[in-house]
Amino acid sequence: MAVGRWWSRGKRRGQQDEVEARLVERASYRPPDGELVEMLAAAEAGDDVAMSNLGAVFHSNGEPAAALHWWERSWAAGNTVAGYNLGMYHSAAGDPHRAQVVWEQVAALGDADAMLGLVRQGLERGDATTVDRWAPGILAQDEAFPITALGVAFRDNGDLDRAVHAFRRAEELGDAYAMEYRARLLTAQGRTAEAEALLAKAATAQRMH
Repeated sequence: MAVGRWWSRGKRRGQQDEVEARLVERASYRPPDGELVEMLAAAEAGDDVAMSNLGAVFHSNGEPAAALHWWERSWAAGNTVAGYNLGMYHSAAGDPHRAQVVWEQVAALGDADAMLGLVRQGLERGDATTVDRWAPGILAQDEAFPITALGVAFRDNGDLDRAVHAFRRAEELGDAYAMEYRARLLTAQGRTAEAEALLAKAATAQRMH
C-alpha cells in the first residue's frame, strides 16, 4: 500500500520540541539517513514519538507489517499520533470498523484529526449521531486545519450552513484556506463583493496546516 502525504506538527515534551508525522493522502515520507538511524535507536529504546515516526517510514517503504508493529507499540505507549495513523491505515485498507474503533479511543483523548475521521465516516453512512458527537469537539480546537477540513466535509455533503459555520470558526483563527472556501460559496450565491473582500483578506492571511 502506498503511504499517504504527511504533515508534521510540533509538540513540546519537557524542554524539547518534537515533530510527528500524520498520514493523510498518498505520497511518501523518509527522513535523511542520519536521522533514520537516530530514530531507530530511539524507537528501540522506547521513545513513543520515534516509534510513531518509524512506523511512517516503514509504511512509506511498503512494509505494512513493520509499520503496524511500530504504530501499535507507540499507540500502546499512549501516542495519539500513532493511534490516528493506525486509524488512517485501516481506513485506507478498506476496514472502516477497525479505523472507527481506534479513532474513537484517540478522539476521546482530544485528537481533532481522529474526530474528523469519525465525522467523515458518519457523513458517509448518514450517521447524524456520530457527526453531532464529534463535530463540536473539532470546532472547539485552536488549530485551524481540522476545522477547515470539517467545513470542507460538510460542504461536500451538501450541508452549507454547517460548512460556513466551520469556515468562519477557522477564519477566526486566521486561516486563508477557510476564507477562500467561503468566498467560493459567496460567489456561487452571487455575493461577489463580499467574496472579493474575503479573498483580499485571504491574500495576506496565513495558510494553516
